[in-house]
Amino acid sequence: YLKIYPYNGNSGQNNYKTDGLVPTMNVQTSSSGGGNLTDLFISEYVEGTSNNKAIEIFNGTSSDIDLTANVYKLEFYFNGANTASTTINLIGTVGAGNVFVIASSSANSTILNVANQTSSAAFFNGNDAVILRKGTAIIDVIGQVGFNPGTEWGSGLISSADNTLRRIESTTQGDTNPNDVFDPSIEWTGNPT
Repeated sequence: YLKIYPYNGNSGQNNYKTDGLVPTMNVQTSSSGGGNLTDLFISEYVEGTSNNKAIEIFNGTSSDIDLTANVYKLEFYFNGANTASTTINLIGTVGAGNVFVIASSSANSTILNVANQTSSAAFFNGNDAVILRKGTAIIDVIGQVGFNPGTEWGSGLISSADNTLRRIESTTQGDTNPNDVFDPSIEWTGNPT
């Protein structure tokens, strides 16, 4: 989506055409639909009531990514643990410029209808860290491994318990440090359950 206005050299003033002739313009975008990012990152975190939980992963690269071949996985670190209690190996492909959703198989139909993969493994709560790995490399983290914040990280709508967090649009890569302090208000917007 874009808007283009002619500029007359006077700051803060737009010129609007009124003569009835419609201007035309051609714009070239990437044919793949992707961008120039280097890897996947977590774009949405759904921590709803009961088992209504999901993670959305965004592919902002210019190529499709095979999750299985590249050994992508999600790890959940419960209650401040230093080792993962749940590991979910991701399967399938994420198209360039698209997202992939992994959800609890016990989630409601609204979540399951958009899921690309489901798992019956134990999912996270608001005080559990989540790591996205490519092989052994950490490419994104929600929370802080080895630290239990109590109920949640953050506060109000921009918190990790009973809310949906979405990455801000200017994000270009994930948080690769599992030990740094996690403040969701820095890179996330908050939405109700």
